[in-house]
Amino acid sequence: ELIMMFLTSSNRHSKPIASRFLSLAVFIILFVPTSQKSQAQASESNRYITLEEAIRLTLSKHPEMSKYQHLKKQYDGQLEQSKVGTKPELNITVEDAFGSGDYSGFDSSQTTVGITWVLDDELIDSRVNATQQAASQVNYKRQIKALDLSAQTAKIFINNIALQEQLKLAMSNLKQTRNALKLVKERNEKGRGSTVDVLQMEASVARAELTVEDLEHELKSRRYELMSQWGEKSSLRVANANLFSTPALTSPEIALNEIKENPALAALANKSRVLESKIELARIEAEPRWSINAGIRRYERTSDYGVVAGFSMPLGTSGRTAGKIRALKAEQSVYEAEVTALKQQLNTQLFVLLQEIKHSQHVIRSTQDTIIPLMKKARDEVNKAYELGRANYLEWFNVRQDYLAAHLNLISTYKTLHLQHIELQRLTGTSIQTLEN
Repeated sequence: ELIMMFLTSSNRHSKPIASRFLSLAVFIILFVPTSQKSQAQASESNRYITLEEAIRLTLSKHPEMSKYQHLKKQYDGQLEQSKVGTKPELNITVEDAFGSGDYSGFDSSQTTVGITWVLDDELIDSRVNATQQAASQVNYKRQIKALDLSAQTAKIFINNIALQEQLKLAMSNLKQTRNALKLVKERNEKGRGSTVDVLQMEASVARAELTVEDLEHELKSRRYELMSQWGEKSSLRVANANLFSTPALTSPEIALNEIKENPALAALANKSRVLESKIELARIEAEPRWSINAGIRRYERTSDYGVVAGFSMPLGTSGRTAGKIRALKAEQSVYEAEVTALKQQLNTQLFVLLQEIKHSQHVIRSTQDTIIPLMKKARDEVNKAYELGRANYLEWFNVRQDYLAAHLNLISTYKTLHLQHIELQRLTGTSIQTLEN
């Protein structure tokens, strides 16, 4: 029989975004480690893995995470390039040479050697700032992907745990069904049953065996699905874990406040900042850039030297990037509108999710506290009645099936609750630690 579980509440602890992904390992369920003896007996090809380890492996080895390292290198190169300004120019000018008369040779010539600098320090600073802002998007994208992959891994892990519980229940049901078959055969031999009851019970045993086999095959598939998150090739088992723990339900006020930490919102807000830096860069690019020059001039006729200096400034207005600036501001408004829409969408999803979690908790309490105890009494009573001949086979079989269905529903509802809780963490970008029950 399934052991009765007791619900407990837990305090909520929010963690900074840098530690949210690995901490997803503890917000869902309390892990019960396998014994040292069983770990020693388990071979490397049949090892046990915890949710924390599964998430860590996913974040370190999933192919989609590796691209962010290359993107960072790409922006590092762009940042290095943005720091390069206009190089000084060396100017050499020869005047009054190889002409006619007094200027027919080189003796009356003037030679000027100078250097020209473009004053673009402000432009370089703005370009560097724009590149740094654009590069910051990589970190937000990485956070979003890490949160999504962590949640995905956690959901697959929960499915594995739920399948393990279903398999335990199916194996227990198979054992009880085989014992029931013996009882039916004994009744039939004593003339208190019928051959039809025996045949039906044998079919029930066959179905129970098939259910166990189906669950074993499905569990293998789900384990492979979990391993594919980080490209694992060897077989493994999911560590024993307590599916029947209830995560703490946060208040709507706290959840609505925490949803502001969603990386997707932060990414959109940062895009607006990126565009602001691009607008500033476009404004500076439109401004005329002065250049100065200085050098030395030699007069060949007198063998004298003189210093020459000057500056130049482009003429015209600074409106040559006005169209670009208007386009960037319009794009910025688009992102601001997307932020508003995303906030509304997340708030709606959060409210619906909190209601679904409340319902799941209600179903769990009702199933554990009322339905299963009543079905257990009904099963015990029908067993006695069947042995005394006061209940027929159909009544006896139906009560047994209802008792089994109640336990299956409990497993399914707990799985749903944990999957809902994972989605809650993904929406809010925070983690909740459950206490031992």
